[in-house]
Amino acid sequence: MARKTAIHFIRIIRRSAQHHGFCIVAEKKTAQVLRAFFKYLLYRLQLAPLLHRVLFWLAKQQQRKQNNLYHQAYPGLVIPPDTFIYETYQLDYRKFIADGEVAAQEIINWTKPYLTNTDSKILDWGCGVGRIIRHLPGIVPTAQLYGADANEAMIDWNKTHYPGITFTTIHSFPPTPYAPDFFDLVYGFSVLTHIDASAQQAWIEELHRILRPGGVLLLTTHGTNYTQQLRLSEKRQLSANGIYTRQYPQQGHRMMTSWHQPFLFRQMLTPYFEVREMYEGKEHPQKAGGHDLWILQKKVI
Repeated sequence: MARKTAIHFIRIIRRSAQHHGFCIVAEKKTAQVLRAFFKYLLYRLQLAPLLHRVLFWLAKQQQRKQNNLYHQAYPGLVIPPDTFIYETYQLDYRKFIADGEVAAQEIINWTKPYLTNTDSKILDWGCGVGRIIRHLPGIVPTAQLYGADANEAMIDWNKTHYPGITFTTIHSFPPTPYAPDFFDLVYGFSVLTHIDASAQQAWIEELHRILRPGGVLLLTTHGTNYTQQLRLSEKRQLSANGIYTRQYPQQGHRMMTSWHQPFLFRQMLTPYFEVREMYEGKEHPQKAGGHDLWILQKKVI
């Protein structure tokens, strides 16, 4: 009986999903489509905060044993609180540390050809709880490192646990407190993906302001590799405007998600930056976890 009820429920949801603009093109995509539809439905019902709490609880239960074993194996390793890790990445201690180190090394490798200053000032814009920047002292020991985020609690935690790095709380809308032409490199790894579309132009201008002439900006965005998460009306808005944001009460929260249309986003960037390299996540999923990767160099305007 339970199995029949579940099958009946799934059929209802599938019909409803199709009615709301989701195309189920193959059985293997059913689960993906249903997840997207459920998430969209909860957003529409303004239940996204509840969804966030439920998903956090599930992740905590799923990873509890594995995380405890990792903590026991590396007792001296600095591990942020679970709520902070989940907010900024995945609640998996091993992946949080290992993937952060890989990302830090890759960011330096990707941008090194365009940097001339060996004592670079580097900003992790949207640093969260330091997943990436914590590894940079061992990779670029002569660099001056800065981290900025709108989450004051995370910044306070970072100040206590990551000595030698300057952390600053910033607002979710510019400006920042930094002087013009201050940084050699700014990177925002999965930051624009959680900023409201209405603020993105202002942030591009602000990042241009705080970079020195010829400075390098590295960004990642949700491109065509992520549009299957959208329903048809949302895809139309993305195509028309270049950026589409699924709203959440808290600015910058992981549940506030933005998607970018690469061609139109490039048009937003080109008055301020030369696009040195761009890799679409759909074609290069290994580059930035499926995100589109943008390596930009500041124009003098």
